[in-house]
Amino acid sequence: MQQYLAGFGQWVTVIQGVIFVACVLTFRRGVVGEIAHYFRRSL
Repeated sequence: MQQYLAGFGQWVTVIQGVIFVACVLTFRRGVVGEIAHYFRRSL
């Protein structure tokens, strides 16, 4: 990820933090938990 964000200079850490927080808020059960919830709901 740092390779792709290298053009943003010193903002790389801030951008990575925002991406991390967004992932935590989106996948509160974890990635595996979200997938399991999706399959349970669709059956």
